[in-house]
Amino acid sequence: MKYSPDITKGEMVKRYVRHLLRDDIISYRSKIPSEHELMDKFQVSRQTVRQAFGALEAEGLIYKEQGKGTFSNYDKGAGQNRIVAVVTTYLSGFVFPGIMSGIEQVLSDEGYMMLLSNTNNIKEREARYLRSVLEHNVVGIIIEPTASSQANSNLKLLRGIEEKGIKTVFINALYDDFESAYVLLNDLKGGLMATDYLLQMRHRRIAGIFKTDDKQGIDRKAGFLKALSAAGIPEASEFIGEYNTAQMYDYPYMFAQSLLQKEGSPTAFFCYNDQCALMVIRAIHDRGLRVPEDISVVGYDDSASPMHSEAKLTTIRHPKKEMGIQAAKFMVGMLEGRMRMPQYMYEPELIIRKSCRNL
Repeated sequence: MKYSPDITKGEMVKRYVRHLLRDDIISYRSKIPSEHELMDKFQVSRQTVRQAFGALEAEGLIYKEQGKGTFSNYDKGAGQNRIVAVVTTYLSGFVFPGIMSGIEQVLSDEGYMMLLSNTNNIKEREARYLRSVLEHNVVGIIIEPTASSQANSNLKLLRGIEEKGIKTVFINALYDDFESAYVLLNDLKGGLMATDYLLQMRHRRIAGIFKTDDKQGIDRKAGFLKALSAAGIPEASEFIGEYNTAQMYDYPYMFAQSLLQKEGSPTAFFCYNDQCALMVIRAIHDRGLRVPEDISVVGYDDSASPMHSEAKLTTIRHPKKEMGIQAAKFMVGMLEGRMRMPQYMYEPELIIRKSCRNL
């Protein structure tokens, strides 16, 4: 087995023992290596091994018999189900490959299988996958809610999942009418932080472009407006563009083009995500203008593709892989009885590059 250099010695011991059990190297009810053997193998103290054994016992993977030793309690043939469904709005692009990588890393290490699907932000597709979770032998679901700012038309299905004892962890957004474990990014604060940065650079005519069928867009817009209000800048409706999933590949470009043709056009744009920002940058270039010399642009999510664009984009970092890892750890913790309904919100981080300038 390979171990990351940043994991503790106790975690190395736990992973090794899980590997012995789940890969059938040690069979059900057979004796596992002794404390002394593991101390020698990993060059750790007896206390470290005992703590690892305690955690594995709490997970139900091992048990001790006084005077005899420690034995495997992992019965792979007893119908133990280890499938976790993962449902996101998209699979490629944006933040999703990083999230999936983090989830897969933890679930694989813990001996769970990942069943992956995406909704394309369509409620009917979400309903189809939730019904599939109910019909199949799935123990948990990690889900990004579809069109999360809209009414939760699938509440009955989520309640059914809850009643069946299937664990649920939400990522990126929540449904207000369904209480669950979650891992989120503080998008209101992120919108505030991005707009404050432009205000500090003496921009006053700042346009905002936001996706409105997801809560992330609603919260980022709220942060944008809060920053403007605190700076004493009245809300200018003509400087605010709003679009939905069906418009996400053309609206930002067209909205930016329309603003740039007018007198008193914006000196800066704050965009819902980096994909939106790239379309705005293209609109700026098509008007014969430059970023940041003529117009400043701030994105959101720190996606990979903008790093390869001509304009090195200032953006809010999304904790992609970390979010996936945390969501999967919460799921495993709930499945193994160590957590009830864990919740965590990441604080945003502004990544300053070269797409903005002082006026």
